[in-house]
Amino acid sequence: MADDRDLLEGLKDIPDPAAHVAGCPPPPPMEAPAEPSLTRPARGRRVARAMLAGLGWVLLLTWIAGFRADIGSPRVAIPLVLWALLSGLGLRLALGPRARGLPAGVRALKALVAAVLVGFLAAAVAMSGAADGPLPLMAHLRCSAIALGMALLPLALAALVLRRSFLSAPAWRGATIGALCGLGAVIGIQAHCAHDDLLHVAVAHGLPIAAGALLGAAAGALRGRA
Repeated sequence: MADDRDLLEGLKDIPDPAAHVAGCPPPPPMEAPAEPSLTRPARGRRVARAMLAGLGWVLLLTWIAGFRADIGSPRVAIPLVLWALLSGLGLRLALGPRARGLPAGVRALKALVAAVLVGFLAAAVAMSGAADGPLPLMAHLRCSAIALGMALLPLALAALVLRRSFLSAPAWRGATIGALCGLGAVIGIQAHCAHDDLLHVAVAHGLPIAAGALLGAAAGALRGRA
């Protein structure tokens, strides 16, 4: 018994390895995020409103700039309709959930970006005609400025309503949505400008696709991850 008491008393002489922690103040409580994540239905409503606002913006600027005289001809109308279908289906694929509620995979997003580029260039080649001569630089700059202006609001709205929305690959998702917003601007400028020169259509009209993809990738990488 005496040995047991001596052993218990000796335990008191062992230094506490966590003594240096005992005097530290407790960690501060975790703060709630400044902006709570939206539910899926609420985010879907915000996205739908942003899409309608972006579409209205493109139509408004096209109406202000003026529609081309031959917009009803099949050579002009068919590519515009195909681009509009590609834009709508692309947004549905990029934003809509797959099986089990998971978002589209990176391979699907890369294929979608490639489809936007190939679809635009193929239609541009089909619409191009024999040019009377090289267009002046101001014609290229004017169409580029109008096209970028058409893409500005859709891109800004997409960056606003889709921040903290992507569970994975935010840069690729942002690039995909940015390219699709740029395709919407391409529809607008193509409905306005009657120049069929392939270089003009591919560069001046196609600039919003490249700019939208780059800006969308940057916005997704910086603010897109949930």
